[in-house]
Amino acid sequence: MRRLTLASASLLLVCAAVACQTVDDPFPAQSAINVTITDSMVANQRFPLPNPQIALWTIDEISVSNLTNVQGTFEFLRVSPCTYQLNALAPLSLSSVCRTSGLSLIPGPSTTGKVRIAISSLELRAAARPDLAAGSDPDGDGIPNISDNCPIVFNPDQANVNAAQETFFIGDACSDANDEGALTIPDQDIDGVKDTADNCLWYPNPLVGDETTPPDQNRDGIGDACERVAPVIFLPNGRLTLECDVTFVPRPSLVAGFVLDFGRSGVLTCDAAFTGCALNTSELKLQMPGTETTFPCVTVP
Repeated sequence: MRRLTLASASLLLVCAAVACQTVDDPFPAQSAINVTITDSMVANQRFPLPNPQIALWTIDEISVSNLTNVQGTFEFLRVSPCTYQLNALAPLSLSSVCRTSGLSLIPGPSTTGKVRIAISSLELRAAARPDLAAGSDPDGDGIPNISDNCPIVFNPDQANVNAAQETFFIGDACSDANDEGALTIPDQDIDGVKDTADNCLWYPNPLVGDETTPPDQNRDGIGDACERVAPVIFLPNGRLTLECDVTFVPRPSLVAGFVLDFGRSGVLTCDAAFTGCALNTSELKLQMPGTETTFPCVTVP
């Protein structure tokens, strides 16, 4: 106890000699700004077209400039151009694929800036599907899809040996036999590949040779028999460059995130065969996630 008292007294003498003062936190909490690109319409092949399963961008630039109290232009992409694939089977973020980085900011009052995004290509990919609307009857068995337990396989009798065990009714005509020989394994297109492993649910894409997965030459998760590619043409010069004026408040320990979402209503219009999509640039906006706040963007040469 005496040693502790002597140590405390010595520390007081030292502080008195050098005029010790309490200093501010040398590492105060920072704010940040970041930008990402996505397509909120990307979904699995059970969703009807024009929902894509894959959106594939070539991104040349994502930058911010004219920030209040910050000089110069900051580039979010560490490598440019970057090819970014958003795949419903493995939805990786732009930051992980393109190794983007955010810009740290000192927390403070309302800040303005200009976000610039340049994209040189965009294509959408999806698995084709027949007309599976509730009232249609693509298999011609007289039973509309809304009540047909095999919508693309002719089965007017609707036989279903295991109906009592199913949440979603799959008829015998579009089921494979289990180990006991009962038709209980769903296989909508009767290609010998069960639905849970089928990369073309609605079109036959059977296994070939010793392969354990259905044919998928480009390994993107969509089978060769049903893959459709819809390129988006950027007019007039084959490149999309946007500038968006943003306003935000840098807050301690928070990121001011801005999202350019190609899945927003009215942005993309695809033809019925999913062979091409038109882009309405006037509907492209930057949005702050979790809010209704949006910032319009204008196209520039």
